[in-house]
Order: sequence, then structure tokens, then C-alpha cells
Amino acid sequence: MGPRSRDTRKKIKKLMSSINSRSITEGKTLLFVPEQLEPVKYPSFFNSRGKYVRDVSIICYRAYAETLKENGAFGGKLSFADPLCGTGARGVRVANELPDLYDRVFLNDISPSSIALAKRSAAENGVERKCFFTQEEACAFLLTRGPGGDRFDAVDVDPFGTPSPYVDCALRATKQGGMLSVSATDTAVLCGVYPKVAQRKYLGSPLRTDYAHEIGLRLIFGLLSMTAMRFEASIMPLFCHHDMHYFRAYCLVQIGNSLSRQNEAQIGYALHCFRCAFRRIASREELASEIDKTCLNCPNCAASAMKVAGPLWAGKIQSQDFVATCAKFSELAIFKPESDLPLYYDLSEISDFMEIRTPKIADVMKELESAGHLTTRTRLNRNALRTAAPLPELQAVLARLSR
Repeated sequence: MGPRSRDTRKKIKKLMSSINSRSITEGKTLLFVPEQLEPVKYPSFFNSRGKYVRDVSIICYRAYAETLKENGAFGGKLSFADPLCGTGARGVRVANELPDLYDRVFLNDISPSSIALAKRSAAENGVERKCFFTQEEACAFLLTRGPGGDRFDAVDVDPFGTPSPYVDCALRATKQGGMLSVSATDTAVLCGVYPKVAQRKYLGSPLRTDYAHEIGLRLIFGLLSMTAMRFEASIMPLFCHHDMHYFRAYCLVQIGNSLSRQNEAQIGYALHCFRCAFRRIASREELASEIDKTCLNCPNCAASAMKVAGPLWAGKIQSQDFVATCAKFSELAIFKPESDLPLYYDLSEISDFMEIRTPKIADVMKELESAGHLTTRTRLNRNALRTAAPLPELQAVLARLSR
């Protein structure tokens, strides 16, 4: 143990003497967290129920670095920034569990007690030399762009509530070809309970449908894309998922006017008929050219039955290659292959709509696949599937299997 390490531990020990804390192990990392794991109030917060989300993020950070290696773009170890680090769980885990990939981990939080806990965790895991701590407002920290003005290779924005206030500065702080990941915990807003709030914070309208989780994630990607386009940058979705009250979205950040124009073409809308449950994605041009919004499945529906969500991200919400790379390093079911077909079907909701018993999802998939329709499960809803089958055919299968 060197002199710096001894001095650091001594200072942390003195600071920690006034903080009630306990130690836990998460992944391969020892973490020091508040004695009361879910404190209602300031000064420090640690969400023990977020372990699974952090486990997934560690795999995604590893997959990103390994992808750079495969493409010959890995120029040495990477930098990672957590501008709202709380007690430092995610950042310290990156430093400790991905030591050969990330050698500069920047942890920032406005709370002095949170930073004290993060420093102790870093010291106890022997990674304090690669961890850099600051106590600033998140956007002020991000806009420093690291030492010497360098941007970060990976930025993770994990706020309480919406990431909207931090999107602009997070995009600006991410390197060309870097990875940006954001969390949103305002699920009621994203799932259509408070549409006016969603319009303000995510620049688009949600819908209360059986695939509301996908609409919510498309609104997040839409916000990221529309913000990036303002300064001639773009995003490419890599992965997303939903867990409890968490929405998580991962994307690449790329700079260039031509890429920004390509992103613009990926902004569109989701249309849903509340009479028959038909849904589809439409581009801006398609929506603008329609005189009325009648349903393509039941054209005699009143136009008022057709509702629109958006503007939102209308393109793919994952990279098949990235998910496959994640699967190399994890056996978590969340990284199983999933088709890019948009707007999944929750079989329980569709069956309730039809007033029938819900068949087993495996039986429904077998029927649809035997009829030649691409069909997969989705990580966004355990009771749902994605299928290329027309809605009437899906409903016919459900009716037949429910007898």
C-alpha cells in the first residue's frame, strides 16, 4: 500500500465517522451505503432494488468496450462518467469489475455524504487511483468534459425522475462514437398517465396501451435524437429495457450533419386504434399526408378511435450485434435475441379485449411460427410477443387456443 493510499484511507475514515453506513457486496464489489438503505430524504441515497439494473449496465459497458476492440477502435483504456453517482455503486463497480477496459472513472454528486461513501468504496476495493471525485451540479460537471477538455467515452445519467434536464449536456460530454446511457423513473409520465408532462419533458405524447413501455422508451430515444440534432449530432440505439420503475436506454453518439439528417428520418409516430387494438408506426410524412386517421384494420372506425403517440423514435430500438455481444458475457435472459418488429402485443391485454381466456404464450408463438410469421418474445414485457402476423390472424389464433 503506497503513501497516497494510506493518506486517502485516513481522510475517508475521518469523514465517514460522522456518517451511519453499512457494507454490502454487489457483483464483485464491496460497497458502503447508508445504514438506512432507502432514505426518504437527502443527504444520500442508495437504491438496493436497482442491483439488477446495475448488473445489466456492467454487461453493456463491457460489450461496448469489446465492440471497440473488435472494430479496431480501442485506443487503450476508456473513461467513464457518472454525473449523478449517489453513493458511487455503478462507477465503483465499473472501476473494479472492468479494470482492463476503463482506467478513468469520474464520479460526481452534489451530496458530500454520498461522495464520502463513494470514496470509501473505491478505497476498500483498491481502485481509488483510477477514480476521480467531484461535488458539483451534474451539468456543470459534464460540461467540464473531463481533464484537459476531453469528452468521456461513456456517460451514464441516472437521475431520480426524468433525464430531460441533463440530456443536452450529457450528449455534449460524450465523445464521437461514445456510449450514452440514461435512466428514467417517471414511468407514469412515460406510460401515458400524465400526457402533458410527457410533452414538456420528452417532446412527445405517450399512450396508455398494452405496449406503453415501448412507447416510453421510444419517447426517450426521440428526446435524445431531437436534442442531438440541434447541434448536428445523432444517436444510434444499442439496447433498452424496463425493470420495475426503471426505463434504461443505451445509445452511440455520433457527430456529423449527414448523420443528423439520417436521424431526422427516424422520428415518427405510433398510431393505435382503441376500438380494435390495431397499432402501427408512421413516419412524419405519412402522418401529414393522411386526411383522417382511420384505422387500417377496421376502416369503418370513427376517426376519434385512432390516437397518436409522438413524435418519437420510429426506428430500431436495439442493435442486434450489440445485444449478441452482451450475450457473450452474460446468461441473463434479457440478452436473448429479439426481433426488430415494432409495437409488441401483450397477450393478456389482447385476450381481455377479446373477452377470452389467455392462452400460453409458447402455444401462440408455435402457431404463428408454423404459419410462417416471424415471432419472438420481448424483454420489455414477459407476457408479450412481437410478430409479423396481422392483428386479425393473431386474434384468430388466440380465440382458437383459448377454447
